[in-house]
Amino acid sequence: MMRYTVDTSIFADFIFEFDENRTSAAEKVLSEIKGRILNPKVFKVEMTCILSRRFHSEIVEKIISEILEDVALIENPDEIAFEVALKTGSRAIDAYFIATAKLTNSILITNDRIMAENAKKAGIEAYYLLEEFEEVKRRLQ
Repeated sequence: MMRYTVDTSIFADFIFEFDENRTSAAEKVLSEIKGRILNPKVFKVEMTCILSRRFHSEIVEKIISEILEDVALIENPDEIAFEVALKTGSRAIDAYFIATAKLTNSILITNDRIMAENAKKAGIEAYYLLEEFEEVKRRLQ
């Protein structure tokens, strides 16, 4: 079974329709994933922060609960994230997603161009969904 690490940007684009293309791509990729989504525990905090800016806490808790039905959280891979940060100079949160993909041998999918570039520098199979949608679709089959 394929494994995926799906960045918070994909879930945010799925929930908030700031841009129709981003939302459509996020909807399609999340509906097509057949394998396991493995994200670092910090994903829950990051997603909660984003949702809390727009929704009341009870709604945020419900959305997070629904998301976590499809996402398995793993311990934050601190040492691997440290190595990723040294190698790529990435943002801290990005280093955790890249490290999770590395640790779990997952494909990283993101709507964050810089994260995708840094993941590739770190030797991770990563896709910037907005520009690599067709490639992602092929990998999901």
